[in-house]
Amino acid sequence: MIKMCVRQIETWSKTLVFTTFFALIFFQMCSVSHALSEKGKSALYLVSVGVGDADLMTVRAINTINKSDVIVCRKKTRERFAEYLKGKKFLDISLSGWRTYGRDCSRIEDKEKRITCEQNSKKRTKLISGIRSAIAAGKAVAVLGSGDLLIYGGPYRWYLEEFADLNPRIIPGVGCFNAANAALRKDVALGKETRSVVLTTIREIEKLSKHHPTMVIFTMHTKFRDLVEKLQKLYPLQTPIAVVVYAGYKEKERLIKGRLNTILELVGDEKFPFEHLVYVGDFLDQKS
Repeated sequence: MIKMCVRQIETWSKTLVFTTFFALIFFQMCSVSHALSEKGKSALYLVSVGVGDADLMTVRAINTINKSDVIVCRKKTRERFAEYLKGKKFLDISLSGWRTYGRDCSRIEDKEKRITCEQNSKKRTKLISGIRSAIAAGKAVAVLGSGDLLIYGGPYRWYLEEFADLNPRIIPGVGCFNAANAALRKDVALGKETRSVVLTTIREIEKLSKHHPTMVIFTMHTKFRDLVEKLQKLYPLQTPIAVVVYAGYKEKERLIKGRLNTILELVGDEKFPFEHLVYVGDFLDQKS
């Protein structure tokens, strides 16, 4: 009786092993099939690869890149994410072309600006043709950009208009605002006077400063002294101000804090890179 039970158990064990083995093979084949079918679908993606170091790129962005056949990106983006872009076909992003999108170059009176407009138009036309040809061939195309593509993301807005018929999919990522907030280690919406946060540029601060909200200023090549002098007329001079330089870069990220009446002395003649944000508001007086 015992021997019969042992033999029965051995039979069940062998059956279980074979069943498990074939089940694993089946699921693996299904996964591969799904991946191949995903890869074979034509689509246009606008993908944020984050801001700062490469490890801030999201898993969704990585997966989208993996299933894309054609990549549209700048040279430095290609170098920065080389490990994810092996074996991909590339198209020139021609970022300079977006500024003249929709303009009639022939109406520009200045000769040099007209020539530049025409050159940009040719580059843009070539890129548009390359993307549409890839989509028509059943390819997935990913346009890579940094930060939040739709917050002052001029170079990427025109894709939504130009390729509206293709219904581009947006893959979100970590923006400079998120990375800079982390560097400050403050709740930016916890001000003393207001709990409002305004994302803006120097052109808008005058009309938006009435109630002294927290302002996050995208500087757009603005001279820092000009910005501070304008803020000094709109906020009390003791209002805290902070500059976050290279937000999201472990090795380069830097924070400079002061007040509107002291920050220029602290900064001196330093010229900030394009990658910096300016925060103004009493939330900066919170204890970390």
